[in-house]
Amino acid sequence: MTSMDVLSECVIHKILSYLSFQEAAKLSLVSKTWLQAWLTHPNLEFTLLSSKHGYNIHDRKIVDQVMERYRQTKVPIEKFHLSVTIFAHPFAFPQMDKWLDIALQNGVKDLSCEVSLPSYPFPIFTFLAPKSLRELFLSGCNLMDHSLSTPTTQVASCHSLRKLSLTEVGLDDNMLRALLNCCPLIDDFIIEHCRSLTKIELRNLQNIKSVSISCCRNQGVTIQAPTLQHLSYIGCFREESPVLDIVECRKLKSLQLTDMRISEVFLQRLISTSQFLESLTLENVSTRLERFKIYGSQSLKFFAISNCKGLREINAPNLVSLEYDGDQIPELKIAKRSRQLKKSEIYLDSLKNLNATWFGELRRFLSKSSSWSLLSLSFEECSEINMKDLVLNHKVATPKVNDLVVCIESSDKYPTLVDALLWSCHPKRLVLKSSIEMISCFMDRLMYMKNSRHSICHGSKRRNSRLKEVKAYKFDSEHQCVELESGELAMRVLTETETVSFQLYW
Repeated sequence: MTSMDVLSECVIHKILSYLSFQEAAKLSLVSKTWLQAWLTHPNLEFTLLSSKHGYNIHDRKIVDQVMERYRQTKVPIEKFHLSVTIFAHPFAFPQMDKWLDIALQNGVKDLSCEVSLPSYPFPIFTFLAPKSLRELFLSGCNLMDHSLSTPTTQVASCHSLRKLSLTEVGLDDNMLRALLNCCPLIDDFIIEHCRSLTKIELRNLQNIKSVSISCCRNQGVTIQAPTLQHLSYIGCFREESPVLDIVECRKLKSLQLTDMRISEVFLQRLISTSQFLESLTLENVSTRLERFKIYGSQSLKFFAISNCKGLREINAPNLVSLEYDGDQIPELKIAKRSRQLKKSEIYLDSLKNLNATWFGELRRFLSKSSSWSLLSLSFEECSEINMKDLVLNHKVATPKVNDLVVCIESSDKYPTLVDALLWSCHPKRLVLKSSIEMISCFMDRLMYMKNSRHSICHGSKRRNSRLKEVKAYKFDSEHQCVELESGELAMRVLTETETVSFQLYW
């Protein structure tokens, strides 16, 4: 007898409830007690895959046997997940109906049905009639064939449902309206790529807390939800005008807008009316004028920006975290830097034309703020840089960056690149991911700068700009920190591509 056999059946049931159906099946081999517990596992997951020869009959028989056993023994089902990837095989519908009906009769609480059969008519209102269902996830199903899709049809309310997710589901405006009307107490609603809809209206949802919407083209969205706290909206960037109308969301705490054109008036009105807004994410968002600013938000603490070239100014006095991601140096100004700002990170990816002009622009931007916690640069190649011309033409304050992360795909050596990087951001720590040759070049150049009277400033403030000490580290296979001493040593201990960390002391 193993130590696992002495556990009581109720404890085993509790353990298995945290595992997937497949994971629990492996433990059923431990003993008869574990086998019996698995036979009454409350969470069922089935995935049926199609092949060139059609439906896998063997898998279908296994699912049928399991579901028939649950029907006969009336074992309660907490979660039921059915994923069917079969193309153009309507003969599978009766069996799917049978399995779903057994799950329903056994009191299923969380149901997920994912199919690649857009024509499969999921019996939506049959599942909403009982009082047990808490979460419903549908993907690829069809709800268009129901006679209940007319607005005049009376449907019993389902007060138990709390989460509803619809992905690539076939339904029209009337069906969506009827569906939401009979589920007034849902607190989490997700709808993604439902192309048959022309508009999405969220009204009279008494308890809604979180909404996530991914639109198709020409779909209008109207939201009137006083209780809403989290909103994620992905639009269609090709739309010429905003199709999102937020009537009332005064308790909004987090907002994410992606792939849309907006007006500054729309965004500012949304921010000003959301007095509790703490988190704002803008991704691939622009305006017609290509210029806008964020101002006057006292509650905003977390702000993330990705590929928003029109954003020019931020005025958020209580900001704690700021993230910027793009392929160009931003023309961003922080009007009033928050004393609480602990995290300020910039990610510049797929960079091109890294010459003296580019590094001058980077230094000017970084010098607008007292310090940045992280700057990440990713590029393939770099031109030779004339440091004398660079310094003479760009006399601005020395910026301060805590961590500089550089990813270079090129294996060429650019000694002046090291000078330009240190001059433009003055980092405390430099993390380099590149080839052995590039790492060796960086190490040799940094050691030269430390051992000579060389200054990256070439100006009046030599003492503050001179590199006093540098240490290089890498992590071995056991994740132990190993100090590297020279480029020659790096050639011996580094593999083809490595990440090396340099600690810089000024």
